[in-house]
Amino acid sequence: MFLSSHESGVDAKKRVSVPASFRKALSGEDSVFLWPSIDKPCLEGGGGALVGQFQRAISRLKPLDPRREALSFAIFGRGRHARFDEGGRIVLEADLTSHAGIADKVRFVGLGDRFQIWAPEVHQPRSDSLLRLALDSGDLLDPFIEDAEPAVMR
Repeated sequence: MFLSSHESGVDAKKRVSVPASFRKALSGEDSVFLWPSIDKPCLEGGGGALVGQFQRAISRLKPLDPRREALSFAIFGRGRHARFDEGGRIVLEADLTSHAGIADKVRFVGLGDRFQIWAPEVHQPRSDSLLRLALDSGDLLDPFIEDAEPAVMR
């Protein structure tokens, strides 16, 4: 599970150190899958399990449904695996850094099954907005009951 937020520097070769806890959440995978967010100025990432969930969800759409191709393109067509070097770093390619406005620093934000990579100055106002929305949404959380079925979002 990807938890917490971490800030990291980006070196001249566009390498960034992935937080150790995030690498641990990948259970020994030698790379991470990254794609430009569809609706936000950030990168999204995760491991093989998340890629499999996307693939299964998309494959349930009808083969000729144009939304199937659109989602496949947005995630798989623009995404790529970034391999870890011996120091736990990955290279952020130019199109990814351009999409997210990343220059010399990044903020990794854990979201449970996935994470996001933001330019810190872009993420801060969003963080404030999300915290206000979370405060207003507290009533949506059911009590924590063991083995309870997850609520369906409407």
